[in-house]
Amino acid sequence: MNLGIFILAFATFVAGTVELVIAGILNMIAEDLQVSVGTVGQLVSIFSLVFAFGAPILIALTSRVDRRKLLCIAMTTFLGGNVLSIFSPNYTTLLIARIILAASCSIVVVVSVTMAAKTVAVELRGRAIGIIFMGLSASLVLGVPLGTIVGEHFGWRMTFVLVSMLSVICIAAIMKFLPKVPAQPTIPLLQQIATLKSKKIASIQLISVLELTGHFTVYTYFTPFLQTTMGLSTNMISTVLLIFGAAGIVGGWIGGWASDRFGGVRAILVFLVLLATSLFLLPYATGSITSLLIVVILYGAMVWALSPAVQSYLARSAPDSADIQLGLNTSFLHLGVALGSGLGGFLVDYYPVTTNTWVAGIMVVLALFSAIYSLMKKRSTATSLN
Repeated sequence: MNLGIFILAFATFVAGTVELVIAGILNMIAEDLQVSVGTVGQLVSIFSLVFAFGAPILIALTSRVDRRKLLCIAMTTFLGGNVLSIFSPNYTTLLIARIILAASCSIVVVVSVTMAAKTVAVELRGRAIGIIFMGLSASLVLGVPLGTIVGEHFGWRMTFVLVSMLSVICIAAIMKFLPKVPAQPTIPLLQQIATLKSKKIASIQLISVLELTGHFTVYTYFTPFLQTTMGLSTNMISTVLLIFGAAGIVGGWIGGWASDRFGGVRAILVFLVLLATSLFLLPYATGSITSLLIVVILYGAMVWALSPAVQSYLARSAPDSADIQLGLNTSFLHLGVALGSGLGGFLVDYYPVTTNTWVAGIMVVLALFSAIYSLMKKRSTATSLN
């Protein structure tokens, strides 16, 4: 695998880290900017909404731009968003910075996948794209503990200083090592959306929305949950989040392996049942650090095992539009992040923080119903997915 692929993976890691890093420093930002924790949590929702709806639009608008040049522009804009975050004097400025970061991040992720596919031999294409998504997955599961550790020791603004430094390194590497990749024709947005007319495909995409809504109803506010229910120190919370992240990375591998071994739909059903169970058990696991970690490991593994399983299920369910569905799934994942963060923010402002876990579990159960519905549609049309 050539060096360029790893540079692209690094780009997605740097860009993706900013999305969820807020979750680990909610209290610090809320205290500094004198707003509620729930209000700060909406910064995750705004980011994900802009990513979800902005990605297909921005990629269509920039379809004529050389991919390497576009990636450099996006990373430079991303750097600007981080600098604005560092010097944000109030919540409104930080909100504007998040919008800039989300728009640029969406381009970085999509273009990185495109360039990975275009800069390697056909027989290496799948592995190249897999490496890109490893960078993105690592950013999502490690961004929160990273932000928590840096924020605790140096202040929350230093988190964005670190990301800014990594961005500069990334831009330099892109300019020096990546080849030019001519712009490619893009599929019109309306044509992409039209593929969702299939109830089976729509129900599969809905699994991602509901599952991530449930997950981020809890995860965005996991720090106040642990502080309220167990009185954990910031350092201990960072440790819990790191363990959660490690479980998520292993879960991603489990999800891919189980999908290949047992079929995507079977894996999804099992993972959703286990994920819902872990969320319902979470309030009862706070009696000791041992019981908490057992549930957290199950929670982290299952939530990240679902993504490759759902993507495998999509690809096999819609072979003629697999590329479109996988691209749309990225937007649906971020829509779930936005909805979960927003819902969780409302709940944490008006109800005990443990309420979030119950609502999250219910959302995952709804995702299970959606998965069962998609399976019924499969049987009714007598098609084989696995």
